[in-house]
Amino acid sequence: MLRGRHPAPDATFVRSVSSGPVDATPNRQALRPAAASASSSSASTRTGPWPPFDKPRPPPPPLPGMTEPRRLLPSDPALAQVLPLVRRAFAEIAGRIDPPSSLHRMTEADLLRLAEDGEVWALGEPLVACAILSPRPDALYLGRLSVDPAHRRRGHARALLRLALTRARARGLPRVTLGCRVELAENHALFLSEGFRETHRETHPGYGRPTSVWFEKRATPMDDTTPETDDARHAQKMAKKKAARDKIMASKTEERGLVIVHTGKGKGKSSAAFGMIFRCIAHGMHCAVVQFIKGAMHTGERDLIQAHFSDLCEFHAMGEGFTWETQDRARDIAAATKAWDKAKELIRDPANRMVLLDEINIALRYDYIPLDEVLTFLRDEKPPTTHVVLTGRNAADRLIEQADLVTEMELVKHPFRSGVKAQAGVEF
Repeated sequence: MLRGRHPAPDATFVRSVSSGPVDATPNRQALRPAAASASSSSASTRTGPWPPFDKPRPPPPPLPGMTEPRRLLPSDPALAQVLPLVRRAFAEIAGRIDPPSSLHRMTEADLLRLAEDGEVWALGEPLVACAILSPRPDALYLGRLSVDPAHRRRGHARALLRLALTRARARGLPRVTLGCRVELAENHALFLSEGFRETHRETHPGYGRPTSVWFEKRATPMDDTTPETDDARHAQKMAKKKAARDKIMASKTEERGLVIVHTGKGKGKSSAAFGMIFRCIAHGMHCAVVQFIKGAMHTGERDLIQAHFSDLCEFHAMGEGFTWETQDRARDIAAATKAWDKAKELIRDPANRMVLLDEINIALRYDYIPLDEVLTFLRDEKPPTTHVVLTGRNAADRLIEQADLVTEMELVKHPFRSGVKAQAGVEF
């Protein structure tokens, strides 16, 4: 592990602090089997910053039946047991975490360097648990927290977590930090039950989702110097995030027209789509709207576009209202077919950079227009630089599969259920 830097956490199944060559892969902590998480998860209810306290708390006594932790100096023969122990602890989670751990790069020489520059602590003889503590300018970093699979659920991981707080205080460091892979929820629960709090999540290069979770717990009272330390720490985190983000953005070079779907039971599908239409207008890009259902009603977006932006945006309200209003299937099919013919005409025109097909998903759901025809047209005839946005509930699975960008609006709460009618500026 590169000194002076935090590696991203690998996992947490009670593992130990990371060592090994410079590597962006997170540290793991091999704690317990996944089934053991339920009992500790209920303790993780605290949110927000951890409250200050007036004086350092004394470390809790060891749990019954446990040996005292001992520090392994570089000359200690027991140091040779640490790497095999860590590998045994991490082996159980190898198939659960992605990307894989960097543990395979860790060598005996790396471990010796960590024992010289930091602290290696262990329990038992032969060793059954260990942790590596690495001092940083503003924290004590705990990595490779590891418990032998045959000795889990005996309090060893908790004992080493509490030891880390004691060692942070002894070194005059204000907090203990550690990282864990996002997949290892049972370990997150353990840390939270020991008073740690989640501080942030990080993403490995090349991944589009967070891959590691970081936790910390204060070891010393907050004082007047803490805000400055926190500011520096925040700046360091943001610089690291920016570097990772810049690397990801540098790999995104393609530009092409997208098929975009807004679906779901929640409000906002058409609203979000019209937001993109107005963005196109703001950039001077020609665009068009075809409304498959709502044509019978006046809307704010329709009135605004036709009054002020008709030179940039064609607006065709071709629906006759919702199906329960017309009560005439043949009439609905005729209106939807006419709207689809207009939509194809507008999409084929390369001058239109975006075409919004508002509520087309409803027409597709009721088979007013053939789904196969729509999918084939979008695949074979849409110009390569044209964006097409399709809105409405119950988007077909095959449309979702073919689309480039799909958003499902989730209904959490809606005033209509409380007797509030649709209102100008909110719904239309």
